[in-house]
Amino acid sequence: MDSLSARHPKVLPFLFLTEMWERFGFYVAQGLLVLYMTQYYGFSDDMSYTISGIFAGLVYISPFIGGFLADKLLGFKTAIIWGGLFLVLGYALLSLSSVSALFYPALSTIIIGNGLLKPNISSLLGTQYAAEDPRRDSGFTIFYIGINIGAALSGASGYIKNAFGWHTAFALASAGMIIGLIVFFSGLKHIKNTQKIQPADGKLKFKLLFCCVLAVIGISFLMRVHVLANLLLPGAGIVLLIFLIVLTLQQDAKYRKRMIVLNTLILSSIVFWMLFLQLFNSANLYIDRLVDKNLFGLHLTTTVFYASESVFIILLGPVFAWSWQALGRNDKNPSPVTKFVLGIFFAGLGFLVLAASTMYPSSEGLISPLWIFLSYLLITIGELLLSPIGLSAVTMLAPSNLIGMMMGIWFVATGFGGIFAGWIAKLSSVPEATATVAEKLSIYQSAFFDYACLAFFVAIVLFFVQIGLKRMLKE
Repeated sequence: MDSLSARHPKVLPFLFLTEMWERFGFYVAQGLLVLYMTQYYGFSDDMSYTISGIFAGLVYISPFIGGFLADKLLGFKTAIIWGGLFLVLGYALLSLSSVSALFYPALSTIIIGNGLLKPNISSLLGTQYAAEDPRRDSGFTIFYIGINIGAALSGASGYIKNAFGWHTAFALASAGMIIGLIVFFSGLKHIKNTQKIQPADGKLKFKLLFCCVLAVIGISFLMRVHVLANLLLPGAGIVLLIFLIVLTLQQDAKYRKRMIVLNTLILSSIVFWMLFLQLFNSANLYIDRLVDKNLFGLHLTTTVFYASESVFIILLGPVFAWSWQALGRNDKNPSPVTKFVLGIFFAGLGFLVLAASTMYPSSEGLISPLWIFLSYLLITIGELLLSPIGLSAVTMLAPSNLIGMMMGIWFVATGFGGIFAGWIAKLSSVPEATATVAEKLSIYQSAFFDYACLAFFVAIVLFFVQIGLKRMLKE
């Protein structure tokens, strides 16, 4: 940590660890969610995918509001603290959701907490670097490794669930967020205060807190009424797209071009995330039902597989961070759009491998876990080419007074990816009447192949869009 602090802002290790524990808790909850609904509550695949999609969508859409509040009223530090406290409460409620009435309020509280914390810790890190600092991409990639250490640790939740039950695993998520808050408080003295806002007074903060509680109640209702959510959320997306176009046109010539590039990255990321989030939806149930959990004498749980993607990021992240820094020194660093094209392409390769895996079941009708690890390795490469680069691009391309809000919009795009992930996951829904392994494999094969084709199509389109963007920037 000392050598890291010498090369990067001193607060980076503290933000690294805060985000690590926050992601640990979140991935415990998200990784178990579809399994919990299908196995504990007995929901159908379709219903579980719908709830999971709405949850993922709102989890990532809420940062748009959280980023706005931090930019205008609360500041990054206060928003992060509030978000952490809501997450502690949300995971605690989920651990008590054997009382079914607590299930939707638990998910809603997690959504609010994530909205306040997630965009603002990334934005806070961005403010600690100068605009043209060549260490920026490297710093965000290191930060992204912290995210994935937390996600990798969450893979143990399957063993904890098997030994102690669902609710102990969810309680562990709450404990992880408490540790994250303690670390964040410890690093406050190292934060350079570059955010110039007039902080809200006590009365206004109380009103905002009360509005957050009302939002928990409203979201709980929205998640129960699936049809209403599936109509309102896409409608909100259209409104947001119009807002983004107007916001871009209002900028001066320099920032207008930068915003067009940023908007292209944001829109294309939706496709990546709707595919990536299948790791918690269709791929999660595929592994649970049809993949052999024994590897070289070790017994694996379903959660180990999604956590392996984070292990790959931890292993490959330093290589990518070093590569971007080395290429940057020689003015050969690929553009963000080029990295996005490659990222979406690798996601497509990952799902092509999953589709191929269904063709090679064992005599017991189970798929070798090595297919899953290969697929997730390819998806990991795609994620490293897209996600940390997107975070860095927001702080680099957005006007300084809009960084928090644009970071929120970046996560909103992930949210719409989550909503659409719930929709396309239904291509893999296994009807209750489907009894044979061959029928199940055929359903998953078709769905995974469709996902791969979608990724390849978007990557090709984005490749040609990039040519036009380069010409615009030269002009």
